[in-house]
Order: sequence, then structure tokens, then C-alpha cells
Amino acid sequence: MTVTDLKSRAHTVVRVLFKVGLLCCFALGTLLVLGQAAGVVAQRPEWVTGTSELLFVPTVGAAAAFGVLGFIGNYLRPAGEAEAEED
Repeated sequence: MTVTDLKSRAHTVVRVLFKVGLLCCFALGTLLVLGQAAGVVAQRPEWVTGTSELLFVPTVGAAAAFGVLGFIGNYLRPAGEAEAEED
């Protein structure tokens, strides 16, 4: 196995994790907003605070992981793919 093969495999793994992170971030953010909106509509302040206490930290963590994976994926991107996107 060459360094290029290893870099290509690492890029594939990071790309899959990036997509999973995107889905998790989007899903958690949506649940957070919908839960708080339901609390506002139902006039239940405990739903608003409960949703925030339950989902805020995981949502921010998923967003941070998603961002880091995107940053790493950019550095692992194969040279041919980087040149094709610039054109």
C-alpha cells in the first residue's frame, strides 16, 4: 500500500464521516428548533428549556465535528479532484 492509496482511503473515510456529521447536525438542529417552537406554541416554557438542555450540547458538538471533518477532508482531497473543482 502506497502513501497515495492510504491518503485516498483516509479521504473516503473522512468524506463518509463528514456526510454523517452533516446529517446529525441537521437532524439535531431541526429537533432543537421544533421542540422549542412547540413549547412556544403550546405556551410551555419547560418544553423550551428542556429541549435546549437536552439537545443544545449535542447539536453544537455535532456541528463542531462536522466542521473539523470538512477541514480535514479538504487537506486529504486528491490532487486531481482539487484541480477539477477550481476550473
